[in-house]
Amino acid sequence: MNLSLKKTFITLTAMAILSGCNPAILKYQLDPEINNLDRLAQDAKIVALKVTDSRVNNSANTSNQNAIAGPDNETKQLQDKLITLLKQNGYKIISKPLLADVAFELEITKLTLTIESSTFKSVIRGNSEIKLTANKHSLQWSKIYRATRQQEVANPANDLDATGVINQMLTKQLSGIFSDPDLKGFISK
Repeated sequence: MNLSLKKTFITLTAMAILSGCNPAILKYQLDPEINNLDRLAQDAKIVALKVTDSRVNNSANTSNQNAIAGPDNETKQLQDKLITLLKQNGYKIISKPLLADVAFELEITKLTLTIESSTFKSVIRGNSEIKLTANKHSLQWSKIYRATRQQEVANPANDLDATGVINQMLTKQLSGIFSDPDLKGFISK
């Protein structure tokens, strides 16, 4: 191999190695579960549900280099998933909150997923804050729930790693919301 060809080969190899160190743009999908959802069904069989997004900077994913992007229709995707889970647990879902046994509004005030990469591993961090407002006839109850999750993954991190972290965090948070004794007490009034 001549000297020029060796230099080209070494340069291309170095570029390939270095390009492997740059994290690709990651994107997560929402697919949380809710444990013990059937516990509220005794006092609230007919439910209205709305998910809103009140994050101050909803385009945070594009402003932070370390941010992991969510789906374009994140709020709708979460609402559809919650409706599916409620239906699977015996709830009847209606669109008119005034006719429901209880109307839930989940307001996303914070939902972020970031990544910090080093040579051999990455750390994915999730942070979530959701305000639940429940309306039952003329009564209203609300509470803010916060959750965090952090996980180390081997490089290169991928979309499945990001999806796993966000969904594990949201599963724990949403399960906590819907099994909250204070919420159960409010609904059973």
